[in-house]
Amino acid sequence: MRNTTDPNERKNKYTLIILTVVCVCMILLGVSEAFPVKAVKNIAGTILSPIQTGISKAGTWVNTQQTDIKNVQELTEANQELQDQVDYLEEENTRLTENQQELEELRELYDMDGDYSSYDKVAAKVISKDPGTYYDYFTINKGSSSGIEEGMNVIADGGLAGLVTEVGTNWSRVRSIIDDESRISATVLNTSDNCIISGDLELISEGKLRLTELQADAEVSSGEKVVTSDISDRYLPGLLIGYIDTVEEDTNNLTKTGYLIPAVDFTQISDVFVILATKDIGDTSGSTLTPETSEGTENVSANSGS
Repeated sequence: MRNTTDPNERKNKYTLIILTVVCVCMILLGVSEAFPVKAVKNIAGTILSPIQTGISKAGTWVNTQQTDIKNVQELTEANQELQDQVDYLEEENTRLTENQQELEELRELYDMDGDYSSYDKVAAKVISKDPGTYYDYFTINKGSSSGIEEGMNVIADGGLAGLVTEVGTNWSRVRSIIDDESRISATVLNTSDNCIISGDLELISEGKLRLTELQADAEVSSGEKVVTSDISDRYLPGLLIGYIDTVEEDTNNLTKTGYLIPAVDFTQISDVFVILATKDIGDTSGSTLTPETSEGTENVSANSGS
């Protein structure tokens, strides 16, 4: 008869028998007084000790790595918290800086409002300017809906900035006094001597305006204030234009010519006041006004008195 027993089953049986025999032998040796247990223990210790040491070191290394990973995670979290705080403080600082700047601008507007308290005014912001370094032409965010009309005077930084030349519903275009077409009848405040202040885009690069037609006998000095004259036909009287820089006598020995430092910084203008009056309405001097022959030129002589 053919043997149908599976070879794997036979192998398992043999293995089981061998293990059983070994276990029985070990039990018998363990209870035998003659068996050298101590020697076996020494041999086992010698073999197992390096293994245990390696396992211990491996365990220590694993613990160290886990601790390092944990520390890195904690440091990363702490760093993120600090970064969040830094970002928050930077945002707060930016906000406070902006608030401080706005406060200073409002204070300057308040001071300027006080300087010209006799005039009704509307505050406006500059929203655009013509290309170039200087604000020779710029646009503000107020127009006819705020009562602004062409010909109204515009002040900034406590001084005369320009004249409204175009008006929309919610915008106005301003030509500043530094433009080449600008010509203003003016008066030296302390001496009441008349002169003409002219815009010059090349000269403004030196921070100056041109002063002409000052009488030769006028005794003026650097730093004196120059304001718009009563005889100006486009500018209201008493608006600060700037401060005398230098003057010298002309070759005709009749007049003096010089330079004026404007009160307004025409490299940066952000906030302005528009005076809600034109010269024919706002003038209280009682002087007879001569109409202009062109938009940018005063049609009066600075020293004519008319």
